Amino acid sequence: MSIISNFVLKENNGVQFYTIPAFSETGLVKHGFSTRIGGISGEPFNTLNMGFLTDDDWETVKENRRLFAQSLGIPLENIVAANQVHGDKIFKAGTSDRGRGAIEQNTAVKETDALITNEPGVALIAFYADCVPIMFLDPVLKAIAIAHAGWKGTVLNITRKTVEKMGEAYGCQPQNILVAICPSIGPCHYEVDTPVISQFQNNFNKWEKILKLKPGGKAQLNLWEANRLQLLDSGILDRHITVSEICTYCHPEILYSYRYENGKTGRLAGIIMLTN
Repeated sequence: MSIISNFVLKENNGVQFYTIPAFSETGLVKHGFSTRIGGISGEPFNTLNMGFLTDDDWETVKENRRLFAQSLGIPLENIVAANQVHGDKIFKAGTSDRGRGAIEQNTAVKETDALITNEPGVALIAFYADCVPIMFLDPVLKAIAIAHAGWKGTVLNITRKTVEKMGEAYGCQPQNILVAICPSIGPCHYEVDTPVISQFQNNFNKWEKILKLKPGGKAQLNLWEANRLQLLDSGILDRHITVSEICTYCHPEILYSYRYENGKTGRLAGIIMLTN
C-alpha cells in the first residue's frame, strides 16, 4: 500500500524506514523512523521488532537493532536508550553514555521518556507502538532530542519540557528548532474514555481542538494536534513542524500498533544522531 505522507519512505539493504526531509536538508544528522520491514523476527513480531520489552527473542531484537542502525549508517554501540515509563523525565546524554540500553535493557537510562544531546556521534533512540514519537533538531546550535509522548506524557507536557530543556542545556531558541511528529496512532482510531478525557479537559485550554466527544462518555483523541499545540505554545514556528500524519493502527502491514494487535506486537524506533 502506498502511504502519502510528509515523511519519505526509504529502503537500505532490505530495511525500510522513514526520514524527515527538513532534517535531511540540514546535512547535520543521520536519522530514521523504523517500520516493521527488514528484520528477522518471526510472527507476531515479524519482522523488524526493536523492543526488548516484548516476548520476542532478545538476540533477535539485538540483531534487528543492528540492522536498523546499520541501514542509517549509525554504529550500534553509539546508541543511547532509556527505560520509558510514560513520564516527563528528560536525560542529557553524552559520549560517555553511548551503548546504554543498546544491546542490554538493564543498562538503559532509568525512568526517562526524552533524551537530548549536542555531542556528535551520540545516537538517541526511543521505542513506540502507537505512542507519539517526536524528534527535535536545532540546526543553529547543533542540538537534538527525541521524546516518547503517549497520552500520559502529553498531559505532562513532555514536548514543551523537551524544548525548554534544550534551551536550558544548550541555549537553543525555540524559533530555530525543527520538530517532527512521527507515525503513531491517529485521531481516527484513538478512542478514550472519561478518565483520559478529564485529564485533557483539565490540562489543555484548547481541548476542543484535540477531543471529539462521542455519546457514552467516549471521545476520539488527537495526540498529533495536542503535541503540535504544545510546540506552538513553546515558541516553535508552525513552518518548522512536520507531522507525518501516518496512523500506526491504519497500516499494520508496515507499522506496529499495540491497539490493532491487542498488545501482542513489536516496537518501532526512532533514531537521531548529530554527525558534525
